Amino acid sequence: MSLYKLTYFNGRGRAELARLIFAAAGVSFEDETFPFSEWPGNFKADTPLGQVPYLTIDGEKIPQSIAFSRMLAKRFNMVGNDEFEQLRTDVVVDTVTDLQNNHYLREYDETVIDNQAAMEKFKSDEIPVHLERIEKIVSLYGNEGFSVGNSLKWSDLHVYDITSSMLKFDPNILNKYPKIQAIRKTVETNEKIAAYLKARPETEF
Repeated sequence: MSLYKLTYFNGRGRAELARLIFAAAGVSFEDETFPFSEWPGNFKADTPLGQVPYLTIDGEKIPQSIAFSRMLAKRFNMVGNDEFEQLRTDVVVDTVTDLQNNHYLREYDETVIDNQAAMEKFKSDEIPVHLERIEKIVSLYGNEGFSVGNSLKWSDLHVYDITSSMLKFDPNILNKYPKIQAIRKTVETNEKIAAYLKARPETEF
């Protein structure tokens, strides 16, 4: 059996999808976290690309969170039953990642003079566009409570994770998206994931 270690800042961010996959699969891993203050001196030089998260599998460090999350989902049978179901799952993941990337770009872009104004514009103008796209694609590909087909996939976990971030902006932000809400319920009521969600610590991001 492989040994896994996930390395990231002391937060959820881009590492949380992999954590949710491990939780859903019931697979143990070492969750190595550290504060931002330790990043330049103690961790950055040891990373494959000068960024986190990265996943160490049997001693090999793998960067790019979506890539290693996809690999984990394949190992743990959460990608789909055939080529087309796997393709649809990837489409949902990419659509959700568009929202995630735009969020981080607006919130952490050091070149923006007025981050607060940029975030207000993101909340009012951009989030609804992304949520509509996610709602549309899961309506095309999934059944009630699932983003693709009728079984839990890593795309459901990604939908759950990123929309959780959106709910921090506005607790009513998903009211117009019943398919997304149904997926969130499926994830939250999964026995293994529910146990993980109950035990995970609160973090700043």
